[in-house]
Formats: sequence, C-alpha cells, structure tokens
Amino acid sequence: MGTVRVGLIGTGFGASVVAPGVRCLAGAELVAITSGRLERARAIANEYGVAHAFDDYRAMLREVKPDLVAITAPPYLHHDMTMEAFQAGAHVLCEKPLAMNTAEARAMLAAAERLERVHAVDHEFRFIPARVALTRLLADGEIGEPFLIRISQFRGRGSLVRDGWWQDRALGGGLLQAVGSHYLDAVRLWAGPFAAVQADLRNVAMPGATSDDTVSANFRLQNGVTGSIALSQAVPGGPPRIEIYGTRGALIVEGTILYRAVEGGQEELPLENDDRGRLEDARLGPFVELAQRVVDRINGQDSGTAEQFAQQHAECAAAAAGQSSAAAELQSAAAA
Repeated sequence: MGTVRVGLIGTGFGASVVAPGVRCLAGAELVAITSGRLERARAIANEYGVAHAFDDYRAMLREVKPDLVAITAPPYLHHDMTMEAFQAGAHVLCEKPLAMNTAEARAMLAAAERLERVHAVDHEFRFIPARVALTRLLADGEIGEPFLIRISQFRGRGSLVRDGWWQDRALGGGLLQAVGSHYLDAVRLWAGPFAAVQADLRNVAMPGATSDDTVSANFRLQNGVTGSIALSQAVPGGPPRIEIYGTRGALIVEGTILYRAVEGGQEELPLENDDRGRLEDARLGPFVELAQRVVDRINGQDSGTAEQFAQQHAECAAAAAGQSSAAAELQSAAAA
C-alpha cells in the first residue's frame, strides 16, 4: 500500500498524543481530523498541517477515504464509528474501552474478520518500557510460575474530569473504563484470561455523576492466579504500582521503573535496548510503538524489534518535545 493515510476522530487524547504520534510513524500520514466541533478540528488540523477538518466523521470517511481510522471519541460512539469505517474500506485503531458491552465488541470483531480489516485496541501501556521488560522477564520464567498479582493506583481529586461524558456511566465514562481497562489488558497479557471477578465501583468525589472514581476488585484467572486491583481518583497516593509474585520471586513496576524483590526490599532492574522502543518520550513513545505495528500490518510487514524500525520523520523530534499549544489550550478549555 505504501504510505498509510490516517483519519483521526476525536481531539482530546487524539490531539495530544495520536496527532503528534502519527508524525513519528514510518509509512503513515495524518490526512484528516474530525471533532464534535468544527473549530476544534480546524485548530488541530492547522497545528499539524493537516489538509482536511470535519465535524462529521461520515463525511470524512466519504470524502477523504482514509486507509486507517484512529478512533479516540467517547466509548459510546466506538461501535458505530468502527463499523462504518470498516464498511468504508478502512482499517481501525480504536481507543479503549473498545465498546459499551460484549455484544458490540463481538460485532466489531466479526466485521473486521469478515471484511479482512486490520484492527487493534489502543492499549499502548503495553509498550511502556518497564512493562515491556516485565513481559519479557515473565516469558523467560524469571519468577517461576506467577500465583498472585496486586495492582494499585491512587491520584488526587485534581485529576478528575469534572464534566462531560467521563462522568456519565451510560456514555462509557468512569475510572474502570478509562484506567482499569489498561490493567485488565495487562493482567490478561501477563497471566491469562479471567475466570471470576468480584468488584465494587463507587463515586466518592464527583457529586451528581453516575460513573465511578474508585474501583476495588478481586479476581481469579483460569490458571488459578489470584489478584486484586485498587484504583481511585478521590485520594492522592504514590506512583502506580504493579506487583507480580511467582514461585521463584517477584517483579514490581512502580511508576515507570522495574524492580526485583529482594530480602528486605527491592532493587531496580536495568532495561534492555529493545525494551525502550525507538522514541524516548513517555507520552508519545508507547503509542508510537503500538501504532507502528498497526501500520506495518496494513502494509504486510513485520515490525520487528525497535532497532529494526525505519528512521523517524524529521518533524518527530519537534512533536515529541511537548504538547502542541493548540491541543493544550483545547484540553484546558474542555477541563474548565
């Protein structure tokens, strides 16, 4: 196919990460941006030199005919947008959570397979370097057979999204959907599918909201591994922490640092070159790693290791240096 022409739907995460991230990909070009507000789409398009801006994703699909659609709209829109993108001939990279329920997700998967479209969920946290190293060490048997997983993440109320769909459960809002989905994906990646879950979701700090800002869950996997996930945006805490205990030891990720448990504490483990990826930017790097694999799959190529990737586009360094001014202003306005 050559250069993969990308159409972006959504200008929240889409503006701050996906748009600059696409500039870092080999063999891809951002050709259209769609937002619920045309002025927002035009501002982000102008920031990144994109020719087409829309407030109607169907018009974008019809007029631009992108090869790949990156969907970063609210979750309640994912199913319809994905199905229409597939029907228009596009491949899809969809933000998590994938859908509002399993019926929608299964329909999306069935359509992708029937129409032979490349399809992926944007679980880019898999490519945080410390987590890449953790995945590698688990596969190598570093800690033997895992038997217990503990995950925690606590952030203060200043991190809460104060209005809009994020506070509405019926639209796919809430902490479990936004953050918990990443950890559910991680548990499946590291230890296998779930067998049973017991969970409590509650709203502690969002008056009038119907979604959750606090999650407490216990689970058992099909292979017998047990664990817990505790998340909250109602109270501050330390960095996110992942602990995996096995029959020969334990591995811990605290924030972005990987540790091995030792008697009386923990010691930092060095990362290998392939763990780090090709872009040393904590904000863009994980997305670029995932999206490059999607683009390469569309072109029938094997992404290989980070060192085998093609050189960055010249403008990638500027994109990675910081969030664009237009994106920052729009995000601030949305949060106000």
